[in-house]
Amino acid sequence: MKVISVNVGEPRQVMDAAGNTVLTSIYKVPVEGAARVRERNIDGDRQADLVKHGGPRRAVYMYPSEHYDYWRGQLPGVALPWGAFGESLTIQGLLEGDVRVGDRFQVGSTELVVTRPRKPCFKLAIRLGQRDMVARFRASGRSGFYLSVAREGELRAGDAIARLERGTGPTIPEMLADYNAMQTRIALPMPIADEFDPTSAAYVARVEPIADAGGTLESQRDRFVSRLSGLSGEQAAFRYAPGKWSVTEVIGHVSDNERVFAYRLMRIGRGDDTPLPGFDEQIATPGGAFHRRAHTDLLDEWVTVRNATLSLVRGMPSEAWARYGRANDHLVTARALVYIILGHVEHHLAVLSERYGVRGPVGG
Repeated sequence: MKVISVNVGEPRQVMDAAGNTVLTSIYKVPVEGAARVRERNIDGDRQADLVKHGGPRRAVYMYPSEHYDYWRGQLPGVALPWGAFGESLTIQGLLEGDVRVGDRFQVGSTELVVTRPRKPCFKLAIRLGQRDMVARFRASGRSGFYLSVAREGELRAGDAIARLERGTGPTIPEMLADYNAMQTRIALPMPIADEFDPTSAAYVARVEPIADAGGTLESQRDRFVSRLSGLSGEQAAFRYAPGKWSVTEVIGHVSDNERVFAYRLMRIGRGDDTPLPGFDEQIATPGGAFHRRAHTDLLDEWVTVRNATLSLVRGMPSEAWARYGRANDHLVTARALVYIILGHVEHHLAVLSERYGVRGPVGG
């Protein structure tokens, strides 16, 4: 087992298929000599979107060189140099089936611990010029895997990969199987008027009939992050009128409301008909003191909240969606709450565009 290539890349602006400007670091190139590995990345390698990429649990991404022959057959005419899939380390002799979460490896003077498989975002499709690349990559099972840095140090191409400790977590294919089991398409017909509070009607109206609840929640998550992650501190602090929330406070508010809506979904979806109290956002948002936090930190928190909502929705039994409960003195169904969750975010995306001037992808 060894490293074939060490690959790094800095953020750059590229155009997607729709002509939108996207900031990405997926374009990586091999480097010669020793590279310093730090807690969050390799020197010379910097993530463009710190909400969805990088961080201590995704500091290093390994991808087996053995998969390149498969992709050359699948993508004729597409140049595939080492690093083409965005990996920081192209490796040999270590495939996903022999890797468990918690495995600890020594590479050069560094020690790395496996954390999870990679689930690529839309930027892989941009990098390889294939609109369906994300779906093909996920379906292939050739995911590679992320690692955290247990000990900083140096490594280089040609270094051996030595397993120091066997993890107790699932293998990478087992984790992917769990992910895929949660990808089942959940269609939720549009709720009728008696399934939600009339004050939520505007949220419900913003959402098209849901053919795939999980996919819709994921897509919205990615749009929300893309819209907001590249804002400057000045932009994030902007208020369109005195006494109105800043962009940062809007992000905190969206997180808080999703927590409340998802809690209602959990209780009602489980068949608990205990009346649930209301929620005063005019108290909660100032009480969160969101203005004292970086907007990127709040975005990271919102992604965590949204991913928890995704897990809840994908794990909900089919009979749960028609169940009624009572929240804020009004009847509501489990399926209506999914529409409300989505519609509430769409409402704030529209407000951010119309009143704050935050339009289209500004990073990602």
